[in-house]
Amino acid sequence: MRIDKSLEEVWDWKEKIYQETKGISMEEIVKKTKENALRINKRYELDLEIVNIRKSR
Repeated sequence: MRIDKSLEEVWDWKEKIYQETKGISMEEIVKKTKENALRINKRYELDLEIVNIRKSR
């Protein structure tokens, strides 16, 4: 069975992200994701609202 090159690329990206994040907490991952979202929002002048959703315990 032949695997499509685009699927292999997605698997590679997924593995790379896993390797970069496997040693950090979920809170740190969320923090980095929000920072990236803010940076992208500013860079491309998207003017998107960044929401802060927190689960109550």
